Amino acid sequence: MSRPKLLIVTRHTPLPWEDGAGAYLHDLARHLATHGFAVSILWLAPHDHLRWQKLWRLPAAFSPAIALHLPGALRLGRRRFFFPAVLWQPFRARALGLIRRLLLPLGIDPPRSRRSNTTSSASVSPAVSAPPPWASPPTTSELATVQHFAAAHRPDLVLANYAWMCPMLSLSAFRSARHLCLAHDIGWKRAALAASGSTPEFTRFTEAAWLRSAELVIAISAPDAAELHDLAPSARILLAPKAAAPSTALPASASEPHRLLFVGSDNAFNAEGLAWFLAEVWPTVLSALPSVSLHVCGSIDRLVTARPDAVAFHGVVPSLDSHYATAALVIVPLLRATGLNIKLIDAASAGRAVVTTSATLVAAPFLSDSVTIADDARTFAAEILRLLAAPAFRASLATRAHAAVRDHLSPEACYGPLAASLRP
Repeated sequence: MSRPKLLIVTRHTPLPWEDGAGAYLHDLARHLATHGFAVSILWLAPHDHLRWQKLWRLPAAFSPAIALHLPGALRLGRRRFFFPAVLWQPFRARALGLIRRLLLPLGIDPPRSRRSNTTSSASVSPAVSAPPPWASPPTTSELATVQHFAAAHRPDLVLANYAWMCPMLSLSAFRSARHLCLAHDIGWKRAALAASGSTPEFTRFTEAAWLRSAELVIAISAPDAAELHDLAPSARILLAPKAAAPSTALPASASEPHRLLFVGSDNAFNAEGLAWFLAEVWPTVLSALPSVSLHVCGSIDRLVTARPDAVAFHGVVPSLDSHYATAALVIVPLLRATGLNIKLIDAASAGRAVVTTSATLVAAPFLSDSVTIADDARTFAAEILRLLAAPAFRASLATRAHAAVRDHLSPEACYGPLAASLRP
């Protein structure tokens, strides 16, 4: 019996090392791909720096069980991608320029070509153009790319990554497929929080309209599942949190005694939280303990420009293993949060003690007794100093946190019900 074909369509990165949302999508896709499904991911907006490499090799951290497809790229095996437009576009431009220069002295002025509004997946070029807003419905060009790809691959199931991608579920190529949506969080709430008094990108009614196309919506947390029941009353809502990495906790002996770690991508909540920490908490910690250091990993360095003493920004790293191993303590100083906080789960999975805010625990109440909670600057600084001075207590907290995520977020517990519901 052939495996059911699942097509995941995403604008957001599916590369698990880039941010929490990418890690969640990849983790879910990998589980399904290793439990009876033929999983393909169509990444509509690969980074420009990848496309200009001409030849790109997919890093080993991306599961070989998942087939990744990039518009405009030729796949060479499972892990190599060639972008031919990088070569032929400059040649075409030079050739057209030469023809134009030859014709102008003859009184012939050829009309300049206009770029088509639609394009197939084989003709998307790496030319720099204004990308659509991240939280917006698929463009005409994106819909054409998806239609072309789906018509060729004929999936049994199609998953829209985020609610705003759900309009593509109505394409004719998906008429006989089951329609799924991976929600990640309650989008309109994130948009409202990020707007800070200005007009949000979209509203509750907009998100509800998008979700009408989905017959099954996947929620990352129980609070989100309850909200999604109201947003999409005609859809089945299924809970599938991000699973904890099935690994042994890192030994405390590997850590450096006064080293802190923050991991975050370039989103507004991470930027707000880290900026607050650097301005309001870090000076107190550094003054009391001059040997302390903070290491920041992830694309958050693009948004947070402050560079205080004893703080090192590493940017996006291919693996966080060494950073978790050397960290004595992980901080998650988010003032606002939605969905399940992936960085919190990853820190607990690595066996590291965490100082965080109550905002991050709404979707992870099972961690409340195994992390340290601090909601103001003075308390946050005091808890960091207390834990750094008490390695035995710190190790005990880390052990409890690791056990909590192991018990609540095993891959089978998180993704098993979803896999069962998708099988024919």
